[in-house]
Amino acid sequence: MSKVSSFEYISQAATEPSRSWSNSELAKFHYFNPNGLYAAKKASDVKIDELVEAGLAKSGAIIAYGGLNYFYTKLLSDLAMSKRVGRIDLLVTLQGIERNIATAAKFIEEKTAAAV
Repeated sequence: MSKVSSFEYISQAATEPSRSWSNSELAKFHYFNPNGLYAAKKASDVKIDELVEAGLAKSGAIIAYGGLNYFYTKLLSDLAMSKRVGRIDLLVTLQGIERNIATAAKFIEEKTAAAV
């Protein structure tokens, strides 16, 4: 498989990461693929924005849980553009994004339950 077709598969067609991928390929999957963690974080950010616009949450929620909480997504961006990706750096970054998504989901659940 050529590098172009490999990147196209990783960034578009793959539904989940493969155990045989390198750290760089895994970073690219989670950053570019619609099934990756970056896409899940963006979807979470949209929900936080909707809560703020509806008046169900204060604007600080965007900083704490939403689009301005971008430390780990910026790290993922840097890793996805790197040729050499360290395993620990990648795993810490992915766990950080997963944790951000989970805390945002809990916040969204609390605010929507309170609104009903």
